[in-house]
Amino acid sequence: MGSRFHWREQPARLMQVGEFQIAQVPVTVSQYSVFVDSKAVKDKQWWSSQGWEWFSGHADAWGREDRAAPDGWEAQLKRPFRAVTGVSAFEAEAYCAWLGKLKNRAVRLPTEEEWEYAARGDDSRAFPWGDEFVATFANVVESEHLALLDAGSLSNDSSLFGVLDMCGNVQQWTSSAYTPFPKEVVPPGPLRVARGGSFNDTAFGARTSYRRGYPPGFFFPYLGFRIVVSVV
Repeated sequence: MGSRFHWREQPARLMQVGEFQIAQVPVTVSQYSVFVDSKAVKDKQWWSSQGWEWFSGHADAWGREDRAAPDGWEAQLKRPFRAVTGVSAFEAEAYCAWLGKLKNRAVRLPTEEEWEYAARGDDSRAFPWGDEFVATFANVVESEHLALLDAGSLSNDSSLFGVLDMCGNVQQWTSSAYTPFPKEVVPPGPLRVARGGSFNDTAFGARTSYRRGYPPGFFFPYLGFRIVVSVV
């Protein structure tokens, strides 16, 4: 895990993860819309205590007024097969809790170690498909799509395990806390790790080892999430 190419990725190290199942693509607008349309999103039982504070308006949402639906939701509904974006980590966790109850399974966000293993495999490859960057393989700046595509629509953006959209399309929340490096300028409060590249990232920021830290209440039009199902 990690690399020598950026200080956020150091030191490179060996890690172990337990058995898990990760979704092939990020959660889509169509899938998330069931959570919104059923009004389950407004049910306190699915939210963490910090998440409920955020949802209830007691924590900063950086100008977002409607917290019952992702940012830009009406526009997103016109593209149901794209990854849902504009969601905070709190919303992603609430969705996982709700879906887990429906499926009677332990559904959650991946840890960053699980995410990196699913993207990188056992051989520390720089990109899901290998060590050489190919602009046409993923939805990043160099491919010149410059907007979201349907989830999983670029089949070459695939890891050794067949997991798609790990290099491009949308960045993805993880459950892991982000610890700032000395003198790193970050927003106040706890931070959460996001992994993967997006249509808004260059190849350097889309490498399998690249990592970012955001407040869990942040949301962006290039940030979504995928789920993990724990193996019982």
